Amino acid sequence: MSGPSRWPSLNPPATAAEYADALRRAKSIADSYMRRGARAVLLAGSWTRGDARRWSDLDLWVLGRRSAQRVLRRDGMIITVKETTAERERRELQDPRVLGQAVLAWREARVLADSHRVAARLQVRARAFRWEDVRSRCDRFVARSLAEWAEEAVKVTRFLADGLWESAAVQRNLLVNDLAVLMAIRLRVFYHENGLWEVVGARMGPTWHRWQRTALSLGGASLTRSCEASLRLYCLSARAAKDLLRDRERAVVARVGELCGMPL
Repeated sequence: MSGPSRWPSLNPPATAAEYADALRRAKSIADSYMRRGARAVLLAGSWTRGDARRWSDLDLWVLGRRSAQRVLRRDGMIITVKETTAERERRELQDPRVLGQAVLAWREARVLADSHRVAARLQVRARAFRWEDVRSRCDRFVARSLAEWAEEAVKVTRFLADGLWESAAVQRNLLVNDLAVLMAIRLRVFYHENGLWEVVGARMGPTWHRWQRTALSLGGASLTRSCEASLRLYCLSARAAKDLLRDRERAVVARVGELCGMPL
């Protein structure tokens, strides 16, 4: 495995000229979509935040009448086009599964074209968002998800027992991924598409962060050790949200704790 020092030189921070070129390309594509009937086009992601690297993809949102995802290549640049509708975006700004990322992305997005001011209204909505307005919905989502994922956690133990190492590794990764999203909701944290795990790890505290890193094998943990760490991480997450669990959910979640020796 190559050392980490190799990558900054392969993909350095974008220069001012590259930012200008990216914006020029984005506006050209936006004009094309608007001529074909789009209601608005926005530039999102790293090229609006100011942390783009030379090979970062260009994220464009096209508001229209359908939902689709396209990936293009123009002059060596990868361009990701998210075709969406205003109604879908309004729903995502209230959906616990994605709002932590969606609200922040909308707040930071740059409007390139907006013939009906639909994008402007959505940005106003995102900037006015308050976690308190969706508190019950978020808390219920966290509790239900933890109960549903108890079965997935138990699968890790089954795969280890059966020697299904690839399956165990994938199941471990699924746990680590989804638990970070749940804890972001629990903590009321906004996050970018990159860096979620670092943000949640820091906010959850040293014990949770240590098990997260072990579950990701960042310290060279063995497969078995990292899978066990993912179960620990599940139990710590359940403890952090135990006040949200209803009796039936608590009983289901507690079963994983019994297997791991970590009572809820």
